[in-house]
Amino acid sequence: MIFTMQFCFLSCIMLSLCHGFLLANKTGISSVGTPGLTDSHYLILTDALGVQKQLLSQMETFVLRLQNELKTVNQEVKDLKSGNSAGHSFAIVELKNETSELRGKSAQLQKSYDVLQKKFDTIQNENNVLKHDNTALKLQMSNWNNFSVLINQKLNSFTHSIAASNIQNVTTIQSSVDTLKSQVKLLNTRFSSLSWTSTSRGQDFLALLDKSNVADLKLETFEQNYALDGNSTKDRFQSLEQNFTSLSSEIRTLKGKVQDMNQPVALTSCISSSVDYRKGQIIKFPVTKTSIGINNVTEFHTTGTFTCETSGVYLLAVHIANSGNSNAVFALYKNSKVISYVMVVYGTHSTDYNSGSGTVVVEMKAGDILLAKAIENFNVQGFFYSCFTVLKIN
Repeated sequence: MIFTMQFCFLSCIMLSLCHGFLLANKTGISSVGTPGLTDSHYLILTDALGVQKQLLSQMETFVLRLQNELKTVNQEVKDLKSGNSAGHSFAIVELKNETSELRGKSAQLQKSYDVLQKKFDTIQNENNVLKHDNTALKLQMSNWNNFSVLINQKLNSFTHSIAASNIQNVTTIQSSVDTLKSQVKLLNTRFSSLSWTSTSRGQDFLALLDKSNVADLKLETFEQNYALDGNSTKDRFQSLEQNFTSLSSEIRTLKGKVQDMNQPVALTSCISSSVDYRKGQIIKFPVTKTSIGINNVTEFHTTGTFTCETSGVYLLAVHIANSGNSNAVFALYKNSKVISYVMVVYGTHSTDYNSGSGTVVVEMKAGDILLAKAIENFNVQGFFYSCFTVLKIN
């Protein structure tokens, strides 16, 4: 900008000098035809030419400086363009790499979400089936309870009626026997009296003797019938007692089963310190946080194997934290069969610590076992980041 102003200023001076030299009033040429050029004119022209040379020299110098500066500016512009292009290319490459990585992670997360959604749908369906079965079982239990109450009422009523009838029959029979005995005694007394008073009453004596024999025969027959009726009633009563005892035993068994079904069973046990497991080893969880309705907790701590004590439907959930630079896999077993595999995927977080969890619902009988086993070598983190949970839901 400064050089441009200088150039303009010098150009104006040169033009003013040339103008002063060429104007008529300055040269003083005579209009009559006499020579008008003098030495002063030559001096003025010489001075103007000197000034012009100086201005031309300054202009050349200025133009050279402008050319050098223009070259410098063009070089800087080229350098800036090349530098920005390289920087932009590097930034674009980084953005492309980050975009590819994000797309990969997004696809992986979508796959994991689809798998979890399928598992959730399966568990939801199984839970609905279990709820329906539980409702039907509760209705059946209610019907059995009502039936047992009705049977108890009928048995009590029948027992009371049988006992009252037997007592009444025994009382009636005993009264009849006592009456017959008194009649026999009276006849014997009359017979003794008549035998001592007169022999003329022999016919009466014989008649009375016949009546006494008949009465004795009737008494013996009645006693025999009474013994038979008593034995029959006793047998029936014993049979009823046996049936009542058997029914009471069945009712107690049903009540025990109902109580076992309603008995809550829950266990949560964790790992307090990190442990390295080899392929095929059973993972142990020796620190119990919750234990309800379980007698063999010590065995579980020692072996890592949960043994079912009460039959029913159980929920098994295991989550394990892993430290390492590769994937880890473990499996959930019922008895000797795998019911689920779980993979702990490396790289899902910004650190080397990752976790995975598996949840299943299984039907268990008394004596069945549940456990978690390492499928390959990996490190299991402690500090209660890895736990084993069992819950009886029906």
